[in-house]
Amino acid sequence: MHFYKSQQYNASYIGQDHCYIVKSADSIIASAIISAGQENDNHWLLHALVTEKGHRNKRIASDILQVIFSEKNSDLQLSYPNIICFADKSLENFYLANKFNHYSSTDDIAQLPDEFRKRLLSYQEKKQNLQCFIYQTKRYEKL
Repeated sequence: MHFYKSQQYNASYIGQDHCYIVKSADSIIASAIISAGQENDNHWLLHALVTEKGHRNKRIASDILQVIFSEKNSDLQLSYPNIICFADKSLENFYLANKFNHYSSTDDIAQLPDEFRKRLLSYQEKKQNLQCFIYQTKRYEKL
């Protein structure tokens, strides 16, 4: 968590967490956490996707996402059928470019696991521009 503090970002584990890091010269330059939370569901929350300021705009965050999405995780017996994230509208293009879809309608939000739905609604009270996005692995996409 020291990396997040150094980036002035408040991050914490929420349950069944996997942390992905990128290092350069023995220093962490980017990180992301993906969590199932307390409910064991097919939804995972991507949060704390942060790149050190000096390394931004170099596709590092996109590369982390590609590792999370990749079949290589299948070899590790990790499977993230539905990855959701809550992000400010200013990051919309980034998430759409990385194959996420909007998931912010009332019906969409109602389908989220209780824990994540409550978390999103609580965050939206403080940040009006917060949106929900979803990435669905091909084998779990809606027909």
